[in-house]
Amino acid sequence: MRTLLSMLFFFFCLLHLNGQTARKTHLFGDKHIDFNAFINPTYQFSQIALQNTFIAGIRAGVIINKKLTVGLVYNYTPKKITLPETLNSDELMMNWIGLHLEYTLWPLQKIHLTFPLSVGKGQMKITQATIIPDQPLTGDPSFLFAEPGMMVEINIWKYVKLGIGTSFRFTRNVDYNSITKSDLSGFAAVTSVKFGFFNYKRGE
Repeated sequence: MRTLLSMLFFFFCLLHLNGQTARKTHLFGDKHIDFNAFINPTYQFSQIALQNTFIAGIRAGVIINKKLTVGLVYNYTPKKITLPETLNSDELMMNWIGLHLEYTLWPLQKIHLTFPLSVGKGQMKITQATIIPDQPLTGDPSFLFAEPGMMVEINIWKYVKLGIGTSFRFTRNVDYNSITKSDLSGFAAVTSVKFGFFNYKRGE
């Protein structure tokens, strides 16, 4: 909850940038740089430790010159994941947070492509099954991740974009109570709704 509130605070701070859509730089001459704040709830369907899992998430940041996105991402598993018997039938919950980058092709087209990339650190929490009470947990519950993807995005309103696509979650430094990186890594089907200021005009 604290992480979510921090991201919302970050988003509202970014709103102040929207009044500065004609900034100039003087390093190599005058250039117009557009900043547009956005907030982007996402929902993923994936597998974790061979179990079908829903993953909720939220992204927030700024879109620079309509194409390059820089911001933060936070994902978590809303429900406990019951691990298979090979992992002692424990229950697992996860969350991960990091930097979010994205590049959009043809943003003025009603239907266009966008390529997101998230990198950062996550945390696991295991609730042990009652069949093995008092067995100590071993290893480190934290892990690293990188998640590239590809989305088809639709401009459905000047304040809303709908996205559908896929991503692949790479993980490293996973060694927690018999869970390995192969248990956490995998493809995901992704849907997203992006809210912001997308009233772009052709020729801008």
